[in-house]
Amino acid sequence: MLLVAWLVGCTSDLAVPTEPLRLLRTDWPVAYVGEPFDGALRPTGGLRPYRFEVVDGELPPGMNVSAGRLVGTPTEVGRFAFTVQVRDGNLSQALQQVEVDVRPLPDPIVRVDAPRTELRSDVPLIVRVEDARGWRGARIALTWDAEAFALVAPPAPSDTRLAVLHESGDGFLHVEAAALGAPRNGAFDLARFSLRPLEPPAQLSLRLTAVSRYSGGEHLVERAEGVPQPRPAPAPPGEPGAAGDEAASPTDEGEETPSAGEGPPPANEGPPPASDDEEKP
Repeated sequence: MLLVAWLVGCTSDLAVPTEPLRLLRTDWPVAYVGEPFDGALRPTGGLRPYRFEVVDGELPPGMNVSAGRLVGTPTEVGRFAFTVQVRDGNLSQALQQVEVDVRPLPDPIVRVDAPRTELRSDVPLIVRVEDARGWRGARIALTWDAEAFALVAPPAPSDTRLAVLHESGDGFLHVEAAALGAPRNGAFDLARFSLRPLEPPAQLSLRLTAVSRYSGGEHLVERAEGVPQPRPAPAPPGEPGAAGDEAASPTDEGEETPSAGEGPPPANEGPPPASDDEEKP
C-alpha cells in the first residue's frame, strides 16, 4: 500500500496541468539607445522549469533573452521583431512573437522660469532640468540687461549629488554642472541664484543657452525667458505726426486773395501840363 501511494504521488507530480503553456507578455515599453532595459516574458501554465530560445527574427543589438527576461542596453534605433520559444518540464512548447521599438533618448530640457511681472526687489531663480534620462552634466550660459539687473547671490547646487562651478560678470552668468556618481533621471533642480533690479520696477528678460551631456550624446538648447523688451515701432503712414503729412492753410469762401503787386487802376487825370522849356511852334 505504501508503494502504491508513492507511485500515485509521483504520477500526480508528472501529470500535465490543465492550463496550456503560453507567454502572457504581448505589449512592450519603448526601449532607448544607451539606457538599460529589463522586461519579463511572463510564462504561465505547463510544468517548470522553463527554457527559452529565440528561434526567428532579430533581437535589438545589445539585448538578449536570459532566464525568461529580455535584458540589455540597445545600441541601435529601429523596430525589431523576433520569435521566442518556451519549453517546459513536460517538453511542451509555445511560441510568442515579440516586437520592441528602440528610439533615441529624448533630449533633456534645461530652463529657468523667470517671472513675467515687474520686479521691485531681489528675485530668486532656479535652473531646472526636466525629462532627463542618463543626464551627466551641462554647460549653461545666462545673459540679461546689465543696466537693469545685477547678480546678488551666485549659483549654489540644489543637492549634494551635483557639482556646480560658475563664472559671472556684468549681465552674464556661466555655470558648469555635473552629476556626482550615477547619472540623473527625471526632473530636478540644478542650481539657484538671485538677481536684483537696479532701478525698480523693472522687467527681467533672460537669454539661456545650454549644452547637456547625457547617455544619448549632447544636446543644445537656446531659449528666451521672462519678458523680452519691445522695440519702439515707427508711426504708421497717415497717423498724426507722420512724416510728409502737412495741414493746408484754410481760406474764407468767396474771398479772393489779391496777387502781389496788383492794385486798383489809376484815375484818368488827363494830359500833363506843358513845360516852359518846350519849343513853341
